[in-house]
Amino acid sequence: MARTWPVLLLILAVAALVLVLPRQTARAQMLAFASPMDAASQGRVRRVQSDLARHVESWQGARDCHAPARARAALKPVLARWLGGRMTDRPTERLARWGYHSGDIWHEAQVIGGQPQCRAGFRRVIAFADFR
Repeated sequence: MARTWPVLLLILAVAALVLVLPRQTARAQMLAFASPMDAASQGRVRRVQSDLARHVESWQGARDCHAPARARAALKPVLARWLGGRMTDRPTERLARWGYHSGDIWHEAQVIGGQPQCRAGFRRVIAFADFR
């Protein structure tokens, strides 16, 4: 009976470590950018923003799904289309600032046919445009 307590405590400690240690798939990664404010435009700022996550395609690769460059490459065409649409909607207003920030990026690591592969995508990415 005296030997079972240390063994039980050791098993509980290992189980707690397994549950507490962060896994690679649960890691949050932030991505953000904001253009400098246009000093020439004065007046009241109107902000337009939208969550573009469901419009951005997920990306896949062998090792570099965590690379911010891959995330930006997936976001760039959707962001350009969204920003162009907002500027077309407001032809009399001047774009003072624009940017984006992401809540986090999801990652899935898999082994398919003995080869490591990964997929990733945005859970949330907020694009914004300030007009004057």
